[in-house]
Amino acid sequence: MDCSDHASKMAKSATGSSAIRRRPRVLLAACGSVAAVKFGHVCRCFAEWAEVRAVVTKSSLRFISVQTFPKEIHVFWDDNEWNTWKRIGDRVVHIELIRWAEIMVIAPLSANTLGKIAGGLCDNLLTCIVRAWDYTKPLFVAPSMNSIMWKNPFTERHCMTIDELGISLIPPVAHRGANGDMEHGAMAEPSTIYSTMDDIEVVFTPGSIPFFQVSPIPRPTFNLEWADVMVIAPLSANTFAKIAQGISDNSLTQIVRGWDPNKPLYVAPAIDPVTWNNPLTTQYRKRCDVLGINIIDPSPRGEMADPTEISYIVKISNEEIWD
Repeated sequence: MDCSDHASKMAKSATGSSAIRRRPRVLLAACGSVAAVKFGHVCRCFAEWAEVRAVVTKSSLRFISVQTFPKEIHVFWDDNEWNTWKRIGDRVVHIELIRWAEIMVIAPLSANTLGKIAGGLCDNLLTCIVRAWDYTKPLFVAPSMNSIMWKNPFTERHCMTIDELGISLIPPVAHRGANGDMEHGAMAEPSTIYSTMDDIEVVFTPGSIPFFQVSPIPRPTFNLEWADVMVIAPLSANTFAKIAQGISDNSLTQIVRGWDPNKPLYVAPAIDPVTWNNPLTTQYRKRCDVLGINIIDPSPRGEMADPTEISYIVKISNEEIWD
């Protein structure tokens, strides 16, 4: 599947002004594998719909040249890690990239870097990023290695470890090796990697846009049957009231209005203490309870619950469903 064709289909299904979206920030990375020759194509595919930054390891530069990348994509490598740091307080590149990115994709992922990640090593820019990654945000890896390495017990152990961390594996595929035999371990095609991101949906209300340094763009219509669970975090006092009263005047409230009550829905309010303790809020909380909406209470100061706590509550509450 050609990435431009896929992007065109996405654009044609956009809902126009009724859906307020922004370009997601995707950090792409390549390791030292022959499949790195496809990394430029991977970057171009993602650049069709996302803001993209790229990280390359020293080994990957045997197979790719940063000069071949689209001009709008900023490429980072090991030398960038400390060259902007002069004194305490200056920015550190791997921390800045983690803060910037919402999704990370490593394609290809070599056997060597897979082992480093599973072992918690952080000896270059890429592994420093993964070592410090916020695992409430998606991280996908597309391994690329020869068939013998892929079937090795070490690889199985490493894959189990990264799965426990919350890293999503895009399985390798079969291909014909240099000796003519069919082998299993080749990186999935860029179109497959790219289309995997279709499973990620982010919805923004108009009021949330000022808090992001990005521009809204049209995105596809929603398929409510796709989701097993819905989480709204943060939930404002205004949207809380709309949901409790069945108002559906934007994309988010339309989704909630049509939500299947048999599927879990969680909200994590971020509401100042005065508003949170207001009698109207008490009414809305009771109404949400009747509707089966799970409320994850804010802190005493009105701050949204910590993302790690939200993720844990959702996971623990639905383990029986997902087992």
